[in-house]
Amino acid sequence: MRAERLSPGTCTWCLIGAIILVTLVWMRVAGLNFAWDSAALTVGACAGLAVLAAFYRTWRPEPRIADTLTALAQVIAFGACAAPLSYAVAATGGALWDSTFYGWDQALGLDWRTYLGWVDAHPKLGFAMTLAYRSLMAQMMLVVILLGFVGRLAVLRQFVLAFCLSGTVTILISGLTPAMANFVYLHLKPEDFSHLQPAAAYAHVAHLAGLRDGSFHTISLDTLEGIITFPSFHATLGALFLWAFWSLRWARLPALVLNGLLVASTPIDGGHYFVDVIAGLAIAVVAILAARWFARGPVTAPLQDVPSSVPAAEVGNARLFAQ
Repeated sequence: MRAERLSPGTCTWCLIGAIILVTLVWMRVAGLNFAWDSAALTVGACAGLAVLAAFYRTWRPEPRIADTLTALAQVIAFGACAAPLSYAVAATGGALWDSTFYGWDQALGLDWRTYLGWVDAHPKLGFAMTLAYRSLMAQMMLVVILLGFVGRLAVLRQFVLAFCLSGTVTILISGLTPAMANFVYLHLKPEDFSHLQPAAAYAHVAHLAGLRDGSFHTISLDTLEGIITFPSFHATLGALFLWAFWSLRWARLPALVLNGLLVASTPIDGGHYFVDVIAGLAIAVVAILAARWFARGPVTAPLQDVPSSVPAAEVGNARLFAQ
């Protein structure tokens, strides 16, 4: 008898549960504390979304609403446990890899200083790139809501699973290859790029340095920063967003432009090495393939899309609602 695979939705919850346990253990090993009061709003939001999802999955079956609420809860829950894990991983990281990454860029013929100078000479483009770099939260909410309410539930579940898988892999790799990023490694100052205001050039420095020298002790969800250099999770998300939006024909061109700018902005606004971006895009491809694999063949819950023209009340197959 052929074993059934778990659906992407179920796999996502299992992964989130595993990340929570790993985070708690890793924080203890790293000697880090957690400000539990900072998680009150997040826990409340996830619980509220989960309750509403259960309501629309059972008592008043509306699969599009139920899956959208579930996806939002999963995205919030994963972010809330994965970010502290990235801090715990950074606190136990080894030697910095900046010189290695810079050398790899040079070997590939990719000169970051030249790119910075070119973008600095085109401030309007630099401003557009910064806006794109800052669009992660808005795009995340938009892609979940749009996919859910137009009934592209299979893509929605795969997207959320790919997001969680890629985030987990990125965090674990970052622990093996920690780096401070270009602006710090090259000892640059704001006057070296006077026409630009990079979104996260130095935002991560205090926390990452404190984690590495042991002066940072308490993680709070209210003050977290993105501290991962390699691979670039911004690049990963840019690819994931484009893939998800591509299932909506009318959204393809805007998504291509916005996420093209997002990926292009990553070396400047995030201070990333070009190899960070390449690795981030590669992780996105692997995560998408893995998420799609869970949607193939016999699984514990089928992953058909729900046509938006079909009233939810007429979708009577309870297996469709399973997560």
